[in-house]
Amino acid sequence: MASERRLLLGVLLILALVVPVGAWALDRARQQPDRGGEPATLGADAAVVQRYPAGTPAPKLRLTTLDGRTLDLAAYRGRPVMLNFWATWCGPCAREFPLLRRTLDQRRSQGLVILGVLVNDSAGNARKFMRDHGGTWPSGIDQGARAAAAFRVAGLPETVFVHKDGTLASRVLGELTQDDLEEQLSVLEGGAGAPPSKLPPPSA
Repeated sequence: MASERRLLLGVLLILALVVPVGAWALDRARQQPDRGGEPATLGADAAVVQRYPAGTPAPKLRLTTLDGRTLDLAAYRGRPVMLNFWATWCGPCAREFPLLRRTLDQRRSQGLVILGVLVNDSAGNARKFMRDHGGTWPSGIDQGARAAAAFRVAGLPETVFVHKDGTLASRVLGELTQDDLEEQLSVLEGGAGAPPSKLPPPSA
């Protein structure tokens, strides 16, 4: 009898712990919009910097921009490029936006290019966001996240740094910080930066 009571008390204790946690998780899931399996959002506390092996070619990227033009990564050969994967529903993307804007203002004369890739988001929302926040760089529409998949994007935001010759330098998975950004820009400019990470090549 004593063992049965202990077993019953154990079961009740487990239920008391599990049920509230399960209800909380379910409530959180209901509060989140259905993203259709797209990349998760990554804040600055979860940001990871990775380097590509030297000579890794960037995948082809050709998208229609928010203003109806064509964004072709190959057209920017000869200039260093920051390729920023983002969405308006991504909080860390919005937080890093002023840093992107300041960086472009400071380094435009040095040839730096910033290109946005809007992942699974409304073009109308993105156009309003760009106007409200002073975004002046082209942003291609990646509905279906095919471009994100080609670059093996793990979460949003993610920023890929591309050398002048069209090869991949590095990427920051998660919200950019000033320090991370300056280090990766030094890599683009030929600095040593961090030691390379072992990254799988992007899709062709």
